[in-house]
Amino acid sequence: MAVARGTQTSASLHNSYTVSNPRRRVGNPYITTIDFISIVIGLYGYHEVTSFQLPPHLKDAGHWQFLTNLSLVYSLFVFIVGFVAHVTKSQTLFLFKNNLHPIGLALETIVAGVYWPLRLFFLHLLTKDPDNFNLPLVTDLCIHLMPVTSLLVDYLVFMPRWTISDNTALGFVVLLTTFYWFLLDNLIDVEKGGSYPYEFMNVEKDSQRIGVFVVVAVVAFAQFLVMRRVYDWVVGKTEEASELIDEELDKKEL
Repeated sequence: MAVARGTQTSASLHNSYTVSNPRRRVGNPYITTIDFISIVIGLYGYHEVTSFQLPPHLKDAGHWQFLTNLSLVYSLFVFIVGFVAHVTKSQTLFLFKNNLHPIGLALETIVAGVYWPLRLFFLHLLTKDPDNFNLPLVTDLCIHLMPVTSLLVDYLVFMPRWTISDNTALGFVVLLTTFYWFLLDNLIDVEKGGSYPYEFMNVEKDSQRIGVFVVVAVVAFAQFLVMRRVYDWVVGKTEEASELIDEELDKKEL
């Protein structure tokens, strides 16, 4: 019983630490600044990439066929809500942003995790014409690296623990994956020479393409679960949390 009581006390104190820590509450000037910079960089990247002239086989479907652009818009919305929440010190907006955040991080992790290995080592799986792939490096970093980096820093350094349930997160992943499937199906006319935005999606059968989407959805949900564990490990192992728990337990023993 004593061990169970100690474990319960430690867990409750850890939860109290992550919520009461001033760095993880609304109004923190550092994450406010990071959100603002992320908004500026993200808007610049969005302007540049949507001004980019697409090749003939992608032109008709437009810029909204790219998951990168869709996830960037979602991330910008998260940054804007977070910035307004911190500036106005609105707890309601802060909680709203914290519930939007997990899906944004999942999307951007998928984007960065798929894009950069293909971009660096297997460009032929990313684009039909690797020799003419000329996305400027600054734009590349703005849309494929900045969002996931900013969201990850916010999550590990400035946010309280996610409150979204596993079932809700899974539902969002399934919903967004289904939405992207039907969006591409509506935008892309293969019979008129159109092709999917990423070369690895251009497979012979729809069943194979469904398999790709299922794998992406599974990885996105797995990332959500892993990030929850990472948060507990990173934040739970901080020196401050350990010292606070030890001090409180010492007081109770006295």
